[in-house]
Amino acid sequence: MSKPNAIDPNSRLADAQARYSTGAIVLHWLLALAMAFQVAVGFAMPHSGPYSFAPMQLHKSVGIAILLLTLVRLAWRIFRRPPAAVETGWTALAAKIVHWAFYAVLVLGPVTGWIIVSTASLHVPTVLFGVLPWPHLPVPAALNEPMEEVHEALAWIAIGLFVLHVAGALRHQFLLRDPVIARIAPAGSVAAAMALLVATIAIYFAVGSYVAQTYLVPAMADFRAMRAREQAPPAPAPTPAAGPSDEATSTPEPAASATVEAGPPPEWTIAGGRRLAFSVANGGSRVAGRFTDWNGAVTMDPDHPESADIRIGIKLASATVGDATRDAMLRGADFLASSSNRTATWRSTKVTRTGPGRYHASGTLTIRGRSRPQAIAFTLTGKDRERHVAGSATIDRTAFGIGTGEAGESLGTTVALEFSFDATAKAR
Repeated sequence: MSKPNAIDPNSRLADAQARYSTGAIVLHWLLALAMAFQVAVGFAMPHSGPYSFAPMQLHKSVGIAILLLTLVRLAWRIFRRPPAAVETGWTALAAKIVHWAFYAVLVLGPVTGWIIVSTASLHVPTVLFGVLPWPHLPVPAALNEPMEEVHEALAWIAIGLFVLHVAGALRHQFLLRDPVIARIAPAGSVAAAMALLVATIAIYFAVGSYVAQTYLVPAMADFRAMRAREQAPPAPAPTPAAGPSDEATSTPEPAASATVEAGPPPEWTIAGGRRLAFSVANGGSRVAGRFTDWNGAVTMDPDHPESADIRIGIKLASATVGDATRDAMLRGADFLASSSNRTATWRSTKVTRTGPGRYHASGTLTIRGRSRPQAIAFTLTGKDRERHVAGSATIDRTAFGIGTGEAGESLGTTVALEFSFDATAKAR
């Protein structure tokens, strides 16, 4: 009767060397899932217009994450040698070529994308996942178009390499009976590896479908609607109604009882309840935001507004739409240029009362070194020395060089402004 075979003490070492390390396995599957997500977003999203902003910011963030993960994976490979190849000859060479081509795509894809956003005519800051600012590369603008072509080609190459890589692994596992999938599987489980493979493919199709339905389909609908409007015959001009003008027929309101002592108009302090909001059409939706830092000086008798003097100063860097990337873009050179034009100012030239508690103010608005006439309408509520002010204005942004060219091609030309604040008359 033969003795049972003794366990070779080197067998466990051999088994360990036949599998990738835990770090390599984690990085392998993270990169696989991230690439499926990234390629799906890239193919399914619109590449211009208002619906492109959100998916493009996510695409940039995931791309930089893939680049960093790939660099970690390469460093890991240098310091932790992978298992030996399971075959030799031309098939081993082909497998090695596919393997290193994948690394090249994982590096060059994000780098070419980084160059594209760095050289785009529309200067959109990159803020990774809306949290971490990421710098642009100091490269020539002439690289933009060729890098776009290379970037798209790399996406197709990535899909081809994925098919070859998976086909090779399945060939070894199920045709040649080489347990290669277990070498890269969590805990050596082929079932776990197959589940992750299915998840990778599912992510590609699920993400692509979601992005297309959420962003691409509405963008195409807006484009078709715009083309229909352009091709429609112009509507006939409306016939003005007969009758005297509003100015001629308006009846002056009787003066209210005096709320302050006769003499110079009172000065008012802007107190709490302050709000300065703006919104602008952006394709089929609106972008809304506010200025958080502004102040002013008001001298005005509500019953006799003819001598009013109203001055407002707005810190342009305080503009926000609630998104770090869009805020940086809004403050940049294509829009408010707040680093070189810190303050916008408005000063009244004439204030008239249009009804009980209602006023119209003409004035001059200065933004980015350009001064233009700008009217506002406002109301006063309250009494005596405590008033609440609420008003609005419509501003032609193009008159101030805000968002011209590609930067503002999807934006409406007028910006709706709304403001409100509490005011207290200073004691005299």
